[in-house]
Amino acid sequence: MEKDSNENTLEKISKGPSLGFTDNFPKRQMWKELAKEFNGEYKIKHSSGYALEIHHVSIPYKKWNIEITVSDTQPLKFQMSFSSLQNFELTISWDDFIERIFKLFNKSDVKLGWKEFDKHYLIRTNRSDFVKNIFCNEVQKKMLKHDVYSISYQTDPKNKKAKLLSVIQRRAGTKEMNIEIIEMFKKIIDKLEKLKIII
Repeated sequence: MEKDSNENTLEKISKGPSLGFTDNFPKRQMWKELAKEFNGEYKIKHSSGYALEIHHVSIPYKKWNIEITVSDTQPLKFQMSFSSLQNFELTISWDDFIERIFKLFNKSDVKLGWKEFDKHYLIRTNRSDFVKNIFCNEVQKKMLKHDVYSISYQTDPKNKKAKLLSVIQRRAGTKEMNIEIIEMFKKIIDKLEKLKIII
């Protein structure tokens, strides 16, 4: 039983956000279509010597931008920058083998009440009330469906700025998947705005 669990963890990590090389060239059309559908902008960049291809999509939403990047060696990431009104810190990540060890010594992780989600993710925050409001059932379902690797929200109180960064997976994924994740982040932004965490 324990062997099966360790094999599943290794399989998951091998699909995870930091291993291997993927060819993103075939995904150019998908990113073009997504940028067009969401009135955004799509750019292709290359490393020196044109060895690696980097895709960048910027999607406007209200007064912010959802920035999407993926490259041949870097995972699919979603990032947003905000002006901040609250000192809010959050990290949600896979509850893998290493995190389970952490949990044995630290009981402060937040539970949202849905067993399947709570079993899959470890949540650390300084404001559990915000997290329970932001990560509604709809957001939790999308995170589980697409096995989102991590989401973090970090505030710089001195400059009153904040960043929301999410590592999704190693590959660029499908158009349908990315549409659902874009809509998920719109929902998260709406919640952050409603709670007056961002302006």
